[in-house]
Amino acid sequence: MSTTHAVPAEYVDRPEPSAVRGSARALGALLWRRRWIVALVVVLVANGVAAGLVLTDREYTASARIAVTPRPDLPPSTVDYTDLLGTIADIGRSWPLLEEVADQVPGRSADQLRDDVEGAVVDGTVIVQVSVTDTDAERAARTANLIVELLPSDDPAGGAFNYHVTEEAVVPDEPSSPNVPVAALAGLVLAFLLAIVAAVVVDRLFRTVSDAEEMGELADTPVLGVIPRPADPRQSGAIDYWAPEFQSIRALRIAVEFASAEDPSRLLVVTSAGTSDPWAGWIEVNLAVALAEVGHRVLVVDTSGDPEIHPALQAPGGEPGLYDVLAGELDLVDAVREGPTENVDLLSVGQAHLAPPSLLEMRFDGLLESTEGAYDVVLVHAAPVASSEDARIMAIHGALLLTVPSGSVHPRTVQRAAEHLRDIQLRILGSILVGVRAPRRRRVSEV
Repeated sequence: MSTTHAVPAEYVDRPEPSAVRGSARALGALLWRRRWIVALVVVLVANGVAAGLVLTDREYTASARIAVTPRPDLPPSTVDYTDLLGTIADIGRSWPLLEEVADQVPGRSADQLRDDVEGAVVDGTVIVQVSVTDTDAERAARTANLIVELLPSDDPAGGAFNYHVTEEAVVPDEPSSPNVPVAALAGLVLAFLLAIVAAVVVDRLFRTVSDAEEMGELADTPVLGVIPRPADPRQSGAIDYWAPEFQSIRALRIAVEFASAEDPSRLLVVTSAGTSDPWAGWIEVNLAVALAEVGHRVLVVDTSGDPEIHPALQAPGGEPGLYDVLAGELDLVDAVREGPTENVDLLSVGQAHLAPPSLLEMRFDGLLESTEGAYDVVLVHAAPVASSEDARIMAIHGALLLTVPSGSVHPRTVQRAAEHLRDIQLRILGSILVGVRAPRRRRVSEV
């Protein structure tokens, strides 16, 4: 699908989303969108790991070695020498020996020593290594030396071996636990994994559309405009050259004319893809002004009854409007009011609360016919497509413009709204992203 962008380039410098979900590019775009979540999780996990490393007791491991060889003056034993070495290594953790060691090492019981002493035969040698782990480095070395010193007294072969200490335990300089580099690396990996998971979860739950290209892909429509957040939603930026939205409204008018050039439509129904329209009627009034500036005669109609509608579409003092015309109580010419500029007329909603629900569906076509000859374009502000069928009913007779409030609508909502409109064969002229952050205008001296 080709997407038409008729908007100033400075409004579309957002992180580029991926068309192929699940790819590395899509993941990168997701992480960029949720970069503050990623940063927060990484910082929290990193601080947690750092605090754990600081608070965890340091443990030191000291090792002593003793060579165990058969006495040469004794006849060969029928017992496997390798098994005897293993037995001697196990004696280093035997209860009687540990009790004897505990009596000579203050602050350590035999039960504690049993968990912290390890004896093993060094592969391919006649050497037994005794390793002791303790929170006190000096005590660890002293305990290891004491165990190898006491091993000969518990000889399981009854004096058949010679014992010779080959390596005394020394006080270790560095702790054996925790392993700070390994723990830090594992914590960093964990932090990034949790950050990715958190970013994906948050994105699925709270993601909103704020990118023009993504909006076009979701709605499968040309993007006709990217409009900044109105500086004053009660005014008409289309007639104020210095307003931040002036150029965007002008670009939107050009894009609408271009999109409808081959198949012109007098009726343009504007509806929001969200559940609400934060700037109700603002797009319609400003687009009408922009169209009038190039000679079009435009009628702007409010069918939503939104109490927060743009002031130009509010009927002062409950004056009659659209539903009064539909009910046949007065003619269209008597219900319209002059707009904010020449060639723009306005038609408020009127007494909608007194009209039957089917009145718009039954008589809107006739109202549209009555505007022929008087207006070149009829712009209708309709209630959001998610909350009302009015936009669908009226767009049958013309085309529809789908607006998306930036940062307010979930991508699935936009996609479902567009799919539903197509399912009933409505013509969607294009989509408009409204409410993006306006770039700072450069001063003349900066140019």
